[in-house]
Amino acid sequence: MGRVMSAVLFYARKDSEKNKRMFVFIIIAIALSTANIIIINGFMDGITDDFVEKTMETSSGHLNIYPDEQNRYIEGLGVKEQKLDTFDNVIAYSPRINAGGALSYKDKSKSIRILAVDPIKENRVTNILGKIDSGETLDVNDRNGVLISYRLADELKARVGDETVLVFEKGNTKVFRIKGIFRSGMALDTNTVILDFESAAEQLNLSNKASVILVRLSDIALTGQYKDTISRELGAIKVKEWKQEVESILSSTATFKEISSAINAIGLFASAVSVGVILYINILHRRRQIGIMKAVGMKDFQILSVYIIEAMIMGTIGIIAGDMLGYLGTKYLEAHPFSDPILGSLSPRFYTYILYDASLVTMATVILASTYPALMAGRMNIIKAIWE
Repeated sequence: MGRVMSAVLFYARKDSEKNKRMFVFIIIAIALSTANIIIINGFMDGITDDFVEKTMETSSGHLNIYPDEQNRYIEGLGVKEQKLDTFDNVIAYSPRINAGGALSYKDKSKSIRILAVDPIKENRVTNILGKIDSGETLDVNDRNGVLISYRLADELKARVGDETVLVFEKGNTKVFRIKGIFRSGMALDTNTVILDFESAAEQLNLSNKASVILVRLSDIALTGQYKDTISRELGAIKVKEWKQEVESILSSTATFKEISSAINAIGLFASAVSVGVILYINILHRRRQIGIMKAVGMKDFQILSVYIIEAMIMGTIGIIAGDMLGYLGTKYLEAHPFSDPILGSLSPRFYTYILYDASLVTMATVILASTYPALMAGRMNIIKAIWE
């Protein structure tokens, strides 16, 4: 058995060396296909991770507390904050008020989303107040300053330091100074104005109420354990884990992953065709050699194994080259990301499992592509093979 396998490996290696152009062409096709899978999948994972991270950085805690379905606001905010202080693994929380309104600047006006936060508490949970594009962030107890999104500033031609009139949804109006312009890379950039929590509560006539409370735990893995506990201790309210908050993001990126899978499949198909066709042509040109191999006693299965192993040799070299290209390409694009005016920078991320997946899928494709030519070689009639 050992001699047979040695002979099979010998013929597979020799056959690969006889046509170096074919050998190089197949390796290039396999390498490019493998690198393509690594880079595209890296992009999909990078975009998904960026969205999730930006959501966690700006819009979500590990747990988010909402009012029950019958109420718009969480009642008894002070009592609930006191109860949150009693939990060992709750390291921070931040109440927010969400409301509608309008922003008037000079002769222009636009509907906006109002987001009111306590700067001290918010900075312990998210870094939305640190996403300043120009100007300054909100100070503690700053009742007269606001932050506006960069897209809102562009539409209204507003500048840092200018005064603007904020019309709240209940009809109250107040003049604020634009302290800063922020860029979060998320939906907040569309038309959001951020101001002090107490200032918004006063204008909206909300006493001891909040739209949502973002909660940060000592360990994100504790969300499942604390979700029910907090819901039970704080009364009839709704508590969501961070995973639930990013479900819409994950479902959207799933569509893009399906598109990337189709692109990868096209690349693999092109690679498979090149491997299959070139091996097929190579076998046609080596019919006499195959006949001689059979004449000296090699079985059909051994002939088949010669060409399967030949494909695996080329596949292994091509995959190694593709892994290197994919890794280098991903790292280059990580260092030189694409710029997007809305989302900011877009770049792939390299994960080891992507390399493993690409290598396994490509090798399986190469083996399948070589199966038909190898079967044809194994079943070739010895007489016709020698005399044709």
